[in-house]
Amino acid sequence: MHSQMQGQEKHNTEAQKIFSRFEEGMTTGAVDKFSKYFSYRTYLSFTQGINGYYSFDQSYYVVKDFLSINLPVSFSLTNIITNTSTPFAFGTLKYIKSGIRGSASVFISLQFTNKKWQISQVTIN
Repeated sequence: MHSQMQGQEKHNTEAQKIFSRFEEGMTTGAVDKFSKYFSYRTYLSFTQGINGYYSFDQSYYVVKDFLSINLPVSFSLTNIITNTSTPFAFGTLKYIKSGIRGSASVFISLQFTNKKWQISQVTIN
């Protein structure tokens, strides 16, 4: 039982690390801070019509393009849930698009695949 709890804590810590990297990258527009955690099939859904499953490489460019148009001013994850089989987090992205400030809700979820946590979904609306 004790080793199972330690294993769960390790899972939670690894998931938390990905959320921290995601938060850091979204704040600065540096997708490379978290792109290595994209799964081979990540679901992306953004208000500008992006909606579907994307490969590892496609996910990087789709998110990078989004952040180059919607320049991040600030981003923070306000709710992070790691003690579940599919960790997830919510936050708010504040950005500037064409000189106009805006904000969007952000949702990210993880899945445990190939013995590691990977980003399975990112929704921005």
